[in-house]
Amino acid sequence: MNQNVSTRLRRACEVQVRQDVRGDHLVLTVRGVLSSPSVDGAVRRALETHLLDRGRVVVDLSRADVPQDVTVGLFPAALAGAGGWPQARLVLARPDTPTTRMLQAARVHLTVPVATTLDEARALLDVRPRRVARDHALPYDLVAPALARASVASACEDWGLDGDVHDAAATVVTELVGNAVVHAGTECVLHLELDRRCLQIAVRDRGPAGPGRPPVAVALDRGYGLLMVEGLSRGWGVTPHADGTTVWAVLGVENPLV
Repeated sequence: MNQNVSTRLRRACEVQVRQDVRGDHLVLTVRGVLSSPSVDGAVRRALETHLLDRGRVVVDLSRADVPQDVTVGLFPAALAGAGGWPQARLVLARPDTPTTRMLQAARVHLTVPVATTLDEARALLDVRPRRVARDHALPYDLVAPALARASVASACEDWGLDGDVHDAAATVVTELVGNAVVHAGTECVLHLELDRRCLQIAVRDRGPAGPGRPPVAVALDRGYGLLMVEGLSRGWGVTPHADGTTVWAVLGVENPLV
């Protein structure tokens, strides 16, 4: 490997924070190689802190190297974890051509807009992304389904979804989160994601992976259970992970304000 390239790849990742002169947002300037150790460190901490604290953040990537396509998932994950649009707003600015292609291939730009200049990035902070998402950590507790319904109500209000979608989503999250509490026996994360066509609801637990998609049946202690999920959604399923399971459902929407 060329010595200059090798030296460049060994540079530690740094994050510089500066407040824009307009005072309505922060600019995070990332320097160095955005690799796994830095993602779990300075960049992640800075994003989480300032998205929650200030809510309007531009990340300047003009001085950053982004060598891994898996790394770019940090940005939509941090935005969703901070509550997503409209509470939290994030725009990526001035990535180089390979990084731009990587962001587009990973579909990051649908949730986190990408700008070629800082001025464009500032303007995009006020433009709703094509896809909006938010995550909610829920406890291993019988109150978790109620907390999930409150999260759905807030999202539907913020995203301009009508009462029918809200009612269907509230029913679906009650079942999926209730299953995570009763059957997985762990805390879980509720993920809500909206685009022009559908609202995706996903619940990720930390329990052991099951044999696959559970049967649709009427559970005497849980009402109509997954039968309701199947009836209300365009589709639903189960995705196993090494450390848990995600159960998801997709609901159709009409003319969301995206």
